[in-house]
Amino acid sequence: MRADLVAIVAAFCLAVAPAARSEATCQMQELGELPVTVAGNVTVDAQVNGQPVRLIVDTGSAHTLLTHPAAERLGLVLRPLVGVKMYGVGGGENGASARVKELKVANLVATDFDILVTGPHPLGGAQGVLGAMFLMQTDVEFDFPHEKLRFFRPKNCKGDQVVYWGTAYSVAPMIGTTDGRIDLTVYLNGKPTNAMMDTGASGSAVTPNAAANAGVTPTSNGSSATAPIYGLGRDEVSSYVGLFPSFAFGDETIHNAKIEVADMFHADKEVAMDSHIPTAAADAPNMLLGDDFFRSHRVYVSLSQRKVYVSYVGGPVFSAPGAAPHKAIAPAP
Repeated sequence: MRADLVAIVAAFCLAVAPAARSEATCQMQELGELPVTVAGNVTVDAQVNGQPVRLIVDTGSAHTLLTHPAAERLGLVLRPLVGVKMYGVGGGENGASARVKELKVANLVATDFDILVTGPHPLGGAQGVLGAMFLMQTDVEFDFPHEKLRFFRPKNCKGDQVVYWGTAYSVAPMIGTTDGRIDLTVYLNGKPTNAMMDTGASGSAVTPNAAANAGVTPTSNGSSATAPIYGLGRDEVSSYVGLFPSFAFGDETIHNAKIEVADMFHADKEVAMDSHIPTAAADAPNMLLGDDFFRSHRVYVSLSQRKVYVSYVGGPVFSAPGAAPHKAIAPAP
């Protein structure tokens, strides 16, 4: 999900005593570790004004936010944000803000700040999302296979020294990202495709244009219909499962990958004044690498290097409905 056009962000502080790991002159200073629940969407337990909430770990959302039903349950006073919409899968929703005395996530605490409120329904049982501008303040490791998030500040570390767990890895440079987004280039059937790494997406998906560019359509061999998907917006989005002869992230390749294809951002359009032509309201990627990709990899995002390192740990990489399990071919150590 995307949340754009507003800069209401809490000043979170990762004030946890550092634990140093060393290899030669490289020191991986661990600032904190956050347990996550990997069942359905990947979530963390939090408290808003002392009341429990469950938040989706969502690198696809710039901001931390609550849904309208959650804000009402918490007794928060909403202030409409006139002319502001948050966009994501299924379209845009009007935004509001609410004053929060305290948001606590493990040892991390934010006090006296305005939080965004949007969305008409609960998010798979969660009450909101923990967004990229919280998560991406430092280098971060998404270790969903071991149900952990870890925050790091490397010292004197170069290149793959940050892959401290010592197994084979693939690497891809980050491209032109804003608001904490993790954008990079992957390859579908050899065709370069802009992808956003989105832990808030329950599964990876490709836009129809990107699929067609890679030679995959609803009538292609191996394609099959599937149920609609939804996200932040109110609209359901029709989809199908496409068979892609190859998917590549750096040196890692998956053959005959079945990935969901959906026009995820078709409703993210606005008509400007003095115009009758709808235009995109936000810069949308051509592929989402969802939490299925994260569940099968350890993912280290190096902000200083502007690179993403991934190590395949096993299991299916994509979880498209009806797809048989498939595994990645990881690079040699």
